[in-house]
Amino acid sequence: MKSLIVYSSATGNTRKLAEVFANEIEDAELLSIQDVKVSMLKNFDMLYLGYWVDKGDLDAASAKLAEHVQNAKIVLFGTLGAADNSEYYTMVKRRIETHFQDAKLYGHFLCQGKVQESVIARYRQMIKEHPDDVHMQEQLKNYEKGRTHPDETDLQKARDFVRSIT
Repeated sequence: MKSLIVYSSATGNTRKLAEVFANEIEDAELLSIQDVKVSMLKNFDMLYLGYWVDKGDLDAASAKLAEHVQNAKIVLFGTLGAADNSEYYTMVKRRIETHFQDAKLYGHFLCQGKVQESVIARYRQMIKEHPDDVHMQEQLKNYEKGRTHPDETDLQKARDFVRSIT
């Protein structure tokens, strides 16, 4: 089975996962989403689409590609700034999967990734303006802790995931 692994990555997190997938999947081509042409999709039996979460949903580039992958065999994988929380992760996965209702979904992997430094700086500034906001303080702690993600544990979970579906 010929597979295409496509990833969208703002900070390198999803690219790391895509590279893990590429090392585990035989006969796979790895491309950044900027290098994918819709006409290429018909040349592959399986699409692995890596995205980053933007405001609880697909990033814009992945959402645009999603419009062209209906009726495809697909595996989704992504990263987000939040720490692993099954309730929130489940909600995000469900929201993202609505973009692929007409596709055959073989699996969906999600893990924490670092956020852009500009986001951390923005939260630091907001906390200065609202020092009693506990939610903002917790978000900032989460983002700062997430600077090391995806870590080796996350990458091993990604390996285990892809092995379970190939």
